[in-house]
This record gives sequence, C-alpha cells and structure tokens, in this order.
Amino acid sequence: MHFHAYAYRGPGEAIQPFDDARRPGGAGFETATVPPEFTSAWLARPSRSVQGTWDEAAGAVEWMKEQYEDIADSRMHPELQAQAPSLAMMAETATDALRGGDDVVWAWWLRGGNYVELAVICCPNRHTDAPCPARRG
Repeated sequence: MHFHAYAYRGPGEAIQPFDDARRPGGAGFETATVPPEFTSAWLARPSRSVQGTWDEAAGAVEWMKEQYEDIADSRMHPELQAQAPSLAMMAETATDALRGGDDVVWAWWLRGGNYVELAVICCPNRHTDAPCPARRG
C-alpha cells in the first residue's frame, strides 16, 4: 500500500451536494477542482490532481502538517481552535488511520468564505476499484 495526497482550497460555495462534477463519471468530474463526494473517488481523478505520493504513512502525514501550518492563521473562529485537538494529536491519529488502511481528510473553513480540504488516500483502496493514478502495481 502507498498513499496519494490531494488538496482543495477555494470558495466553500463551489462545493455543491449532488453535483455531477463531484461524482466519478459525472459531467466535469475529470476537470473539477472541488473534492469528490466520496473520499476514495480522489483516485479516479486524473494524475495531475495528485499533490504527492509516499510509500510510508509518516511522509504523507508530514505533508498534511505542512499544509496545515500554511493555513493555520487563516482559519475561521480562532477562539474555538483552543478546543480542537493539537496538531501532534491529529498527526498521530492520521498516521494510525493510514497504517490501518483508512483514508484521512482534514478540512477547515477559512476567513473570507474559503474552504480547505487536505486528503490522503490509501492506494489500493478498499472502497473503490479505481486504478492507481501513478500506475503503480
């Protein structure tokens, strides 16, 4: 098993429920930048969507931590963040999940109405038969 990273950062209103662009095979899915309806469906997107690939969960989680640090000061409601898990706890939980074959998604609303989603997807994935976007066996 290996891991592929994906990211979306953009207007929150662009993410519409039941949008064909969010469904594999739907109109616009191949070119959409918004997250798919199902996490594992990231693998069905073109390989240009992949932000990184790692053989070890730890490398993928380091990428997530770096992305988090880039947006940490832009998150909405900073006063509520004190109640959120620490980055170290989120990283530990993500590492355990990935090693167990579970995908990991971190997402936050940012000031100004933007939304960010960071996803690390296990490949192969137990929830889809989509081929590896990196053409790995």
